[in-house]
Amino acid sequence: MHIAHTTISDLVTALGHVIPAVPPKSTLFVLEHILLDADGDMLELTATDTELAITAKLAAHITSSGKVLVPARKFYDIARALPDDASCELALSDGFIVIKTASGHYRLPTLDAGEFPELPHAEHAQTVTISASDAQLIATSVAYAATTEQYRPAMTGVKFEIGPEFIAVATDGYRLATVSMPVGSSGSQIEAIVPARVVELLAKAESDVTIGLGKTHALIESDGQRIVTRLIDEAYPQWRNVLPSSSDKFATLDRQVLLKALRRVALLASNTSQLVRFRFDGTNLVLIVTDADTGAHAEEALECEYTGEPIEIGFNSKYIIEALAHLPSQRVTMAMTAPSRAALITPAEQTPVSIAKLVMPMRIG
Repeated sequence: MHIAHTTISDLVTALGHVIPAVPPKSTLFVLEHILLDADGDMLELTATDTELAITAKLAAHITSSGKVLVPARKFYDIARALPDDASCELALSDGFIVIKTASGHYRLPTLDAGEFPELPHAEHAQTVTISASDAQLIATSVAYAATTEQYRPAMTGVKFEIGPEFIAVATDGYRLATVSMPVGSSGSQIEAIVPARVVELLAKAESDVTIGLGKTHALIESDGQRIVTRLIDEAYPQWRNVLPSSSDKFATLDRQVLLKALRRVALLASNTSQLVRFRFDGTNLVLIVTDADTGAHAEEALECEYTGEPIEIGFNSKYIIEALAHLPSQRVTMAMTAPSRAALITPAEQTPVSIAKLVMPMRIG
């Protein structure tokens, strides 16, 4: 294999796409490598941890085709350290890959491409295509709410529902985030749980994204990149059951003003509970924090548009802050019913894409 010329910035971009599939440390040494496949005028990079496989392509001047395995993180670190406005040459020599630039060269040991494991496949997937901006919205607005606790495997993923609408939902049992957008799929309704770490990769989308769901795997394709991941084979909670059917108390606020005020008062919240009380009355919201252990206290009043009877309700400040930080709107509406019932946070502006964040309350009395 000999690649006479490829652009370093393109190489770094492609490596950045596939590196999430490389395990930090694996009992299978081969999985810590990236497969380089040079053929025609394209260099294809592939990484896998056997559950997830990512492939990315870049243009290259190839004088001799071939395949080889290179150490993933060392190769990535070297490429990132090179000037991104330059080009490089890649050549195999006596079991090493040599990276040559105008001013130097770097040599890394390689493995035979035949040692690379068979890649997972997404067979008979029903697909839907969404824009790059919608893909980014799903990644940033939903994936953060999934749990990292492995004893609840279903909740470590994001549930996708594809039909007339494309719905993505994530929850950790204390908060929930969902996005719904019309796609007009003509196929039957299909559902699957995609690992949250894979959904987060949609934030890198730069062109239309095609998402396919099969029986055991999901497929994500976009502009020369291909992701195949094993689905989470678990029963997802009946998330619609926790959404409030009706509310009688509504507050509309500037999102950034509320977010900044919350971050200030939360500095004095108890490290254990992170409790912040929201007191709505008339045209005011008062944020109240008291740490019973230290005596620390904070209050801040904000203007808001409020309808309904006065209410005081408590939340974990972290959950409210993250919900607001992942809402792409200037103003937000909080819909509430009672201090013991969850609050629903939505953008105040109406758009074809529906976004909602549910946060469970904390006991304050």
